[in-house]
Amino acid sequence: MGPTRTEKRSSRNKASYPESGPSRRKNNRSNEANLDSLPGVQKIKSALRQTRRLLAKDNLAADVRVKAERKLKSLEEDLAKAEQNKKERKMATKYHRIKFFERQKVVRKIKQLKKSLSQADNVSSAKLESELFEQRVNLNYILHYPKTKKYISLFPPEARHKDDSSQAEANLDSSNLERDEIKKWIREQMSKGDIPVEAETSKENSSKSSKIPSQQYPAKLVKQKHPKTGDIPPSEEEKDDFFEEQEDDDSEEGEEDDED
Repeated sequence: MGPTRTEKRSSRNKASYPESGPSRRKNNRSNEANLDSLPGVQKIKSALRQTRRLLAKDNLAADVRVKAERKLKSLEEDLAKAEQNKKERKMATKYHRIKFFERQKVVRKIKQLKKSLSQADNVSSAKLESELFEQRVNLNYILHYPKTKKYISLFPPEARHKDDSSQAEANLDSSNLERDEIKKWIREQMSKGDIPVEAETSKENSSKSSKIPSQQYPAKLVKQKHPKTGDIPPSEEEKDDFFEEQEDDDSEEGEEDDED
């Protein structure tokens, strides 16, 4: 039997050989997830409209009306859950990068403090322990931040760039107040044992979402009077350009870390 020829892959028939790899599989999975998530809300809304039209009929039988009312209540609950999940995914995607860089900073600081603590004497160890705890609070702040809230940075550019304008000062005060409220809630969860104290050694210190339900965080509006500006306006950190500026600063630091 003579030798068999194998077909060579040329640029002409390259398209018939789709490239495979982790990036391609990852993109396919993300696209499939988006396709699965989007119709869910629409289907529920469509079922709600049909059920409401049915209940609007005057000559509807009593047993049918009871079933339709139960279905309506169930669909409304399903819609609320689906919309919340959609919002959580949107927030997770929007603030993933800034959380990633902030988590790197905090974890690096925790490692430095733990190393210093292992070499410290009794006099300085108490101060280092306090600093270590605060950095662990910061790490849990990033990992367990309420999923449906707009993320307030631990390292806002207003503080780093020293903007002395009254508007920037008011925005910074408003952000600081809400950040402190969330940190207070984080400390309470840590004291109860619902959130691990040594978050840097926990399996939850990853890109995966927290197991702590976001709805456990009490939805409070932090409003305070400013002595000069009166009512504090909504935080500038809620605007997209804030996070773009923060991401640019943090990406430069991330590149420096990679070079090290």
